[in-house]
Amino acid sequence: MKYDPHKSGAQYLEDLATSYWYASALFTALDSGLFNVLQKNNVLSAEDAAAKLGWQPGPTARFLKLLKEMGLVDVYAGKWYNTGLTTDHLVDGAPQDQRANIRWRRDLRGEWDTLPDVLAAGTRTLFPPDDVCEADMHARRVEYLKAMDAVIDGKIAEMLPMFTRALPENAAVLDVGCGSGKFAMSVLAACPGATADLMDIRQMTPITRAFADAWPEAAASHAQTVDQNILERPWQVSRQYDLIILSNIVHATAEAESASVLEEATAHLAPDGILLVHDFFLEHDPVKSRLSDINMMVNTYNGRAYSAKWTADTLKAAGCGASAFVPLSTDTGVLFACQKADRLKDLALDPAAQLIPKIKALGFADAIPFKADDVVFSPFARNKCQYGCQSAYEKTCISNRDMSYDETQAMVGDYRRGLLLCSEPPTGDFQRRCLAAEAEAFKSGFYKAFVFWAGPCSICKTCDPKTPCANPAHHRPSMEGCGIDVYATVNQVGETLHPLRRRGETVKYYGLLLLD
Repeated sequence: MKYDPHKSGAQYLEDLATSYWYASALFTALDSGLFNVLQKNNVLSAEDAAAKLGWQPGPTARFLKLLKEMGLVDVYAGKWYNTGLTTDHLVDGAPQDQRANIRWRRDLRGEWDTLPDVLAAGTRTLFPPDDVCEADMHARRVEYLKAMDAVIDGKIAEMLPMFTRALPENAAVLDVGCGSGKFAMSVLAACPGATADLMDIRQMTPITRAFADAWPEAAASHAQTVDQNILERPWQVSRQYDLIILSNIVHATAEAESASVLEEATAHLAPDGILLVHDFFLEHDPVKSRLSDINMMVNTYNGRAYSAKWTADTLKAAGCGASAFVPLSTDTGVLFACQKADRLKDLALDPAAQLIPKIKALGFADAIPFKADDVVFSPFARNKCQYGCQSAYEKTCISNRDMSYDETQAMVGDYRRGLLLCSEPPTGDFQRRCLAAEAEAFKSGFYKAFVFWAGPCSICKTCDPKTPCANPAHHRPSMEGCGIDVYATVNQVGETLHPLRRRGETVKYYGLLLLD
């Protein structure tokens, strides 16, 4: 959920205040067993579902209608059934079961209620009772690992193709703070000749072994646990590793401790080894990463969210070359480091995804991937420049008319994808950022990079429209001046843009950065 100044501010605030309604509805449906009841019976009327759950028919029907709008159930001819979303994630035997994750989030509500106390005290204030027994702590650790496995399941599948092809056949793998060992076990499944050391504190490794026993013998037989508090250096391991995994580890501790863990990890890399750091970084999904940062504040002693830049700089200080940050399709991202920077070329990383955080660092609010086919053209757009712009005939961008409507269509049609650049005035600053974004894309290997910006060209202090442009190296066409319907185009990628209704409203600027 992110504030959009071109939508109702009051509605946004109400949506924030009522966001717990969504979670409460999900928790109630899950905890009641409603989804399993529907799954086991295939389809049910509201009355039959109510009878099986001990609910009243009328309220049950109303609740089902809410869940339908949330995408969790559907109805046909008066019979209710689970949607694919629910079948995939929220029932017994679901292929990507998220129930442990959701229940863990539900149980964190108590910790979040301590946020005022934490802000006043400057540290976590809610701790397990002094008399908690080891059996209860063990059970809580198991539930935590189940939740984290649910979270990371799809993320691992997205990351594996990035690095497995770069590993030697008999790769040695170290999973640091491994938890259940799911990440390392997934690597072993993809690389049958590899072996793995699963490192965690001594209270956790018995649970790790129990989880590993449920994996196929071919993978489990290639793994062993290592009792190690990762904050205590040096780590007691006897070999160097072709792959070291730090997944959701860096955020768990304070800056000095996290830097120490990163430095120690690099010391155990083989000469051609690869270090993988997966976490929720501040550059990606800023609202969620900041919420995760506060979650660390109320739930850990000194954990926090870090930027990918800080992580990369720390690794470079330890003597490693680091890749650009790669956002995943979820709320986390990954970066890689190697002692030999050239090894990074062996990884299968999407250059466009790596470009996004670099462009956002230039000052753009966002850089959204889009398909060139999504650009909408309309002849009326050029008229807005000629007849509706205060700078008409005062700047060369108007009198020289940039590219024609047909030329623009032909040029954009020669591209496959690009980025929609989101920013705000002043116009000159925005256009300079657009030029910097184009240069960054070019340096990143997109040799066809070309940007369309917004508004009359404001690069030079003075402009003589009666002569050719005096600064063509730094001039680019505006979208509207070339026949691109800006409103329709930005709507294609989910952005909201409307004509300004009153003075003082937030002005949005967009640029189109074509890549390849």
